[in-house]
Amino acid sequence: NTELHQKPKLPFKISRTPEDGQQDKGRPLTIFNTQAQIAIGGKDRGRPFQGQLSGLYYNGLKVLSMATEPNPNINITGSVRLMGEVPSIHGTTPTTSMPPEMSTTIMETTTTLATTTTRKNRSSPGST
Repeated sequence: NTELHQKPKLPFKISRTPEDGQQDKGRPLTIFNTQAQIAIGGKDRGRPFQGQLSGLYYNGLKVLSMATEPNPNINITGSVRLMGEVPSIHGTTPTTSMPPEMSTTIMETTTTLATTTTRKNRSSPGST
């Protein structure tokens, strides 16, 4: 009787290889790629942020380092001052190798630091 209830075995077939699935990228995410402005500090939310910020990156840009250089896209409002680079611990060299472009800048802020970037391929308001 067990022979009557056995289902025939079908050969296993994969319709797509894993490599094919990895090549299907789909629509790229753009939620953080079309920002016109970022604001750091929170003055528009009531009490402003008060403290220290360090190592802030946005889309590969070192925002705090940009704020220390003359840049027409950076708007600093309130009391913001550069504190310097992150010191090494006890004067020793770190055990991991870190490229100079990854060094961290510390800034102390009590209000807002904002940066504006130009959006590409976008028409101006009111244009047709």
